Amino acid sequence: MDENNSNTDVRVHSTETVEELGRVDEDRFRRQLDELINEAEDMRLARMKQHRTRGFIAMNSGILFMLFGVGLFGWFFLVMTDVPLAVLSIFLAALPPIALNIWAGRPLKLYAEEHKTIFMPKLAKALNGLSFYPERGVSSKILGKLAILPAHDRYEAEDCFMGTYKGVKVIFSEARLFSKVKKEGTVFDGIFVLLEVPEEVIEGHTIITSNSKMVKAWEKTRWKTMQRVYVSVSNPSWDRFDIFSTKPEAAELMVGERLLKELSEASDIFDSAPLSVALFGKKYVFMMIPNDTDMFEPSNLFVPVTTNQHALQCKKEIEQILEIIDVFDLYQPPPGH
Repeated sequence: MDENNSNTDVRVHSTETVEELGRVDEDRFRRQLDELINEAEDMRLARMKQHRTRGFIAMNSGILFMLFGVGLFGWFFLVMTDVPLAVLSIFLAALPPIALNIWAGRPLKLYAEEHKTIFMPKLAKALNGLSFYPERGVSSKILGKLAILPAHDRYEAEDCFMGTYKGVKVIFSEARLFSKVKKEGTVFDGIFVLLEVPEEVIEGHTIITSNSKMVKAWEKTRWKTMQRVYVSVSNPSWDRFDIFSTKPEAAELMVGERLLKELSEASDIFDSAPLSVALFGKKYVFMMIPNDTDMFEPSNLFVPVTTNQHALQCKKEIEQILEIIDVFDLYQPPPGH
């Protein structure tokens, strides 16, 4: 399996400084969000004005160049009877309008770039003190250690958030997996989350999934060295996960009712997505959440930035991830252990 993603790797043991996350007061966040939306709207209006001004110049200048070209064509074709020069005159007259149209469309690209380089980092900072990287994601080297990803040839990641919370390193981003053998090409579209807990508290390789298709496909093949683990829960809505582990006794202790509750609530936040989790490598937790909504792209240049729905949803998702991290406090050794 080829994990091609050289431009999106984030090494878990990177020495790069990441922000310490914290819970955000709802009222303060809404105030910050309103300020950011006003700033984004000002940015949109400036680029829209620039686009319209350039478009007006490009259209009128293009008309003049084409009229001039038609005139030269008529002169060379009808008067001079020089067909090659007539055709050349039309070709040359078309070049400036093409260049002007490219120039006029540049504000659209700049608006998208500014959204990722200016607006999103500020939003990430407001969202629990995260750092934002437009073209990064969970390392492909980490993905190669998992047993829950569909077969794929190419991996792409973008819109990556990073930080630490209670000593746990957090990385999550939008992610897509592609396969040449699948007619539709895309075999996964959603979110990857990677947590690195500070202590080596995870034994073996444990899989938790609410994806029944995955269980049916891999229980007797890819996961044949694993054993089923059964965890009793008091709420039937939390009883949606199948659990497999190479260390079933340890998994029974780690995967308790509280963790299944938080995973169930995380799944609900993402529209009941069939969430899957891998606990591996002694201190890593990986989550894959199918979600085909691209939440971090800029709004249409010609549509006012008036909604904070996506940002509030993102805040809810991040805080649910923090709730899952809180569960692992139960399993960290006491000081001096």
